[in-house]
Amino acid sequence: MKKTALMILVAILATTTVTAQDKEQREHRGQDPAKFIEKQVKRMDKKLQLTDEQKEQLKEFYGEFGKAQQARMEQMRQMEKRDREALNGKIKSILTDEQKAKYDEMKEKEKEMWKEGRGDFKKGGFGQGRGHGRPGRMGQGGHRGFGGNGDFGTEMSD
Repeated sequence: MKKTALMILVAILATTTVTAQDKEQREHRGQDPAKFIEKQVKRMDKKLQLTDEQKEQLKEFYGEFGKAQQARMEQMRQMEKRDREALNGKIKSILTDEQKAKYDEMKEKEKEMWKEGRGDFKKGGFGQGRGHGRPGRMGQGGHRGFGGNGDFGTEMSD
């Protein structure tokens, strides 16, 4: 009985922690970079009692980090696009003309669904990924099969 109660308590605490982290990440996404930097500096100042000079330096550091992060993300997007195009080329190289036409149609349908915000085939089909995220987190992306856009790198969930 005690083991069961302890396991339930651990599960509740883990779920609460994950939910709080996810909420914080969702709030950060799409946030103005300047607001994010201010929030980070305020948080650090509260804990570390920073001088005005240190606060200004932190803002600069966070700004530099953000720009470098954006550049890395753009590089990743370009690499993924190149890899996806190579994969599609390899797939098409083994298909008949009729299959290629159906494949192109399938890819267009996937693209439309993605643009509509569905991002995947919820009712089964070529994949059930939700996009990118940390590997291994159900519902948060990861490496679990084909994604809604027909390439590797997203997960199957729900």
